Amino acid sequence: MVVLPVSKIWTPELHVTNGVQTKMKHGNKDLLVHSNGTIEHMVIMNTVVGCEVNLYNYPFASDFCAIAINVWAISGCGMFLNFGAVSTTSANRGDWLTEAVELDAEGGRDDRNYLWVSLKMRSENPFMSLVLPSILIIVADVVSFSLPLGGGERISFKVTLVLSFIMFLIILNDLLPGGGQCSPIIRKHFCFCLVILVLSTLQSMVLTRLAKCGTLRPCSLSKSKDLLLKDTDNEEESKSDIKASEEENTAFQKVVKFLNKMAAQDQTKAIHLCFANKVDLICFCIYLTVLIVYAVVILYFSFGSRCEINQLDFWS
Repeated sequence: MVVLPVSKIWTPELHVTNGVQTKMKHGNKDLLVHSNGTIEHMVIMNTVVGCEVNLYNYPFASDFCAIAINVWAISGCGMFLNFGAVSTTSANRGDWLTEAVELDAEGGRDDRNYLWVSLKMRSENPFMSLVLPSILIIVADVVSFSLPLGGGERISFKVTLVLSFIMFLIILNDLLPGGGQCSPIIRKHFCFCLVILVLSTLQSMVLTRLAKCGTLRPCSLSKSKDLLLKDTDNEEESKSDIKASEEENTAFQKVVKFLNKMAAQDQTKAIHLCFANKVDLICFCIYLTVLIVYAVVILYFSFGSRCEINQLDFWS
């Protein structure tokens, strides 16, 4: 064996077929040459690989990425690589975890070798910052059905939830993964949450109107007690030909008529409120059923469904 400088010996140049940018440098300025022509040398390659990772199940995404390391060869003529054992030196880098690395060849060809890297995303941070707040907002919207229809507390609370969710989406828009061949299902989840919040708010507005007026058509506000009393006075003042002896009976009839009107008005309001509460209960049951069905569907697509991506299409 003899040690020679790298510049004195020809060394093959490795390249990454699907690499966007690759830098290759020698691990040492010298190499070891055996008497039978075998050369021992180490090279270091830093490469950026173009790999479309499947983010359909984000933030519970996992996929494979191919790294095609080859040398020059055309129609069976040229150089060929003989790979040995493959191992990883560091599996913890950022939000992705490298689970395994395997060596394979596309179509069994010796000139198309690639490393099959298994990747899995760390779902703790995206779940805590994206999924959990949306779930809590939906839960708060469900609990808001316990607020009474009258008074406007429910409507103001639901409007606050809608505005909070919109601001939440605007702030975290940069954290959401982009589209592609397999668009992340979390985007559809946020769209559904926003739609269901708006529909819930509109439903509360309609039922509040129904509880107050008893109809969805435009109507004037109910008369107040003062207006009712004024109308009664106007009716009595128009009767100028009544006798003085009948004034006491007229005043008494006026009071009785006013009380009867108030009782009828209160009874009508109670009927309207009772009907609106029944409709509200039906809407709540439908709303809760839709959320349960949606939860089952989103769990199925998040964990039981996958979107397939051909990671070896750069050779096609």
